[in-house]
Formats: sequence, C-alpha cells, structure tokens
Amino acid sequence: MTEPICKVADIVYVRFELKEFEAQKKYLHHFGMMLAHEDENSIFFRGTGTSPYIYVATKGDENKYIGTAYKANDFSDLEALSREFNVDIVENNDPGGGNKVTLIDPDGIEVEICHGMTPAEPVAVVSKVLNTGQAKIREKNVVQRFGNAADEWQLKDDKWVYELSSKVKRLGHTAINCRDPKASVDWYANVIGFLVSDNLVAPDGNSMGAFMRCNQGDKPVDHHTINNIALPGDNYPGAYGHAGYEVSDSVDDLMAGHYHLKTNGEYYHEWGIGRHLLGSQMYDYWRDPHGFTHEHWTDGDLIDASVPSNDVSLFEFGKAQYGPPPPATFGHTMPVEEVDKVRAQVPDLYEGVLKDLAKMEKEMQKTND
Repeated sequence: MTEPICKVADIVYVRFELKEFEAQKKYLHHFGMMLAHEDENSIFFRGTGTSPYIYVATKGDENKYIGTAYKANDFSDLEALSREFNVDIVENNDPGGGNKVTLIDPDGIEVEICHGMTPAEPVAVVSKVLNTGQAKIREKNVVQRFGNAADEWQLKDDKWVYELSSKVKRLGHTAINCRDPKASVDWYANVIGFLVSDNLVAPDGNSMGAFMRCNQGDKPVDHHTINNIALPGDNYPGAYGHAGYEVSDSVDDLMAGHYHLKTNGEYYHEWGIGRHLLGSQMYDYWRDPHGFTHEHWTDGDLIDASVPSNDVSLFEFGKAQYGPPPPATFGHTMPVEEVDKVRAQVPDLYEGVLKDLAKMEKEMQKTND
C-alpha cells in the first residue's frame, strides 16, 4: 500500500442543505443535540463533547446531504491536500474557526478536512455505575435513577410521553452508498489514510465496500468512521445512508432516547434496538422530518492500526448479534411519507436480500464441491 496523502484524526460533523429549519431544529433537540449557533442561513448543533458542532445545515432549494468533515492532525496535511488536488486552503468562517480544504470524493460527496478549530467546552455528564452479575461496583445503599425517574413520564394530550432524551456526545461515523465500492475504498485509503476494518465480499467474490477507520498508529480508534457500500439492487439510492452519533452515557442513555422519540410520536423509527456484529455497538436508528436517518449508538469496538482487515459477507453485514430485522428502507433516504409504502411492498432484509444471499452462497458451495 502506498503512503496516503494524510491521515485524519477523527470525524467532526456532517453538512446538509435544507429547505426549512424549524422542523429539523425540533427533531435534533428531541434526538439529544444542542443548538450551538444559528443565523437566517444556517443552523449548527453540538453534542456534549468538544466539537463546536457535529451537525450543520444551510438553507437551500432542496433537502440533500452535502458532505462530511474530518479533523487533520497538522496544518501540513491541508498543505499536502491543497497541492495534490489544486484546491485552496481557506479560513473556516463557521463556529470554531481554523482552516480547511474541501475535496470531492468519487460519489460527489464534499469532504472537508479541518485544522485549528477551537474546541468547545464539554458539557459535564456524570456516568452511571452499573452492577452486573459478575461485578457489584455501585456503592451500597445507592438507588439507580435516571433523570427524574418515574416523573419523566408525563401525560400530554391524553397520551404518556417519556421526557428524558438521549444526550448525544459526538459524531462517530457516516454510512455512504457508493456506485463503485473499490473506487470509494481506495480514495478514502489513499487520500485521508483510512484503514479497512472489514471488507464486504459479495457471493461472487467481488467487494461491495468496507467498514473503514482512522489510522492513528497505536492509538485506539472507533472500529469504523465510514461505511462505504454498494447496496444490492439496480436503483442507486443516493449517497447518504446514515450518520451515527455516540451517546454520552451507555445503554440507558440510548434507551432513554428510544422511548423519548417513540412516545413523542412524531418521527419514524428506522431500525433497532439491537447490537451490531461489525463494530459491536448497540444501535437505534431514527428518521428526521426530511427522511434522513440518524443513529444513536454506544459501546463500540476500539482498535488500533495493528489489527488487519477482515473479509466478511454481506450476510454478516446485514445481521445483528441481536435485534429486529433491518427494514427494506434501511440505507435509503426518502421522503417520510414514502416509508410505509415501501415497507408494505418490500420484505425486510432478512426475508429479502439476506435470504436470497444465503441461498446463493449454498448453491455456490455445492457447485464448488
């Protein structure tokens, strides 16, 4: 493998264009983010971590995903990218400041590489201590309560609503749909230094994409910072799959968000609750009012650069360690009014694509035998 142009340190934020802001501001508040800054043309939302913002949207003529930003380790990384792609290093006029370059990946996604952003003051979160069957580590005579305990349930308009939301800490990854998985994987490896954690292999032996992570040497990083995949089917669903946000305090934080969004009754639940196989994190996916999917996750794997890549089947990609089947709409951005129509016509992925793949793999094994 050739040396990449740079090795980014982490993911920072996702960028969208939206026709209106108010419904999205309400959703992101319910999802567990905090408004960091707004003006008539932009909204910026942050988590409890040190990123000045993790979600930004600018006002435009359509609802669309623009791209993702990553943190450079050094200003020289921007200089190297500027020379290689003949792009300018510009001042970042958004909250946090610093400098950045903007590149375009093989699927037309804007990739911003930022350096010198001023960190935000983190929001203090006191983590809960959990007892297990193997370890009783919570202090004796201390009862476990979350938020206002049972008082988080409030009767509103004759229905019970759970008021405690998740507390999102940071953006952890994105999932993108790529037309040419090899081109996408090679670009992220060669340009910003991503390593392949899991290579997704189709029954015919061809790559369908990968789970990729930052390369920070012996420093442990998230199992994946991007999942670039060519979904089965003839119709390209658009580049955006989902954005995954780590919650601040483990499983109960994730569960609180689930029941807050569920009892609120305004938003489409996409998939969950479950635990992934690739990355191992617990997950819960929800659609925003414009049809984009966002994930709460917690307790993911941390690995360093010494761990080699692993070949996995699409069957392993689609199946969780536990949890409900992924819906046929998973990974597809669509207007929310179309979601029920698609789900009524197309089986979930266990009954559809994954069952077909399992049969195909068995037939191929018979042929090879």
